[in-house]
Amino acid sequence: MNRAMYREILAENLLQSPRDLRLWQRFTSKQDNDPMHTAKTTQEWILEKSLNVLEWPRQNPDLNPI
Repeated sequence: MNRAMYREILAENLLQSPRDLRLWQRFTSKQDNDPMHTAKTTQEWILEKSLNVLEWPRQNPDLNPI
């Protein structure tokens, strides 16, 4: 998967799911600092759509469930 495919998935699914569940105002997305999540174009898309994103540290072993 690349950043363009990731943005397509966001556009097709991320915006519609909170609307269907009537959670739009309370919905927060989580990005785990994968390169496609941190790509400039992805970040610009998130800002353009005014999405709430949970801040997440990079590769923190304390937060790794494995």
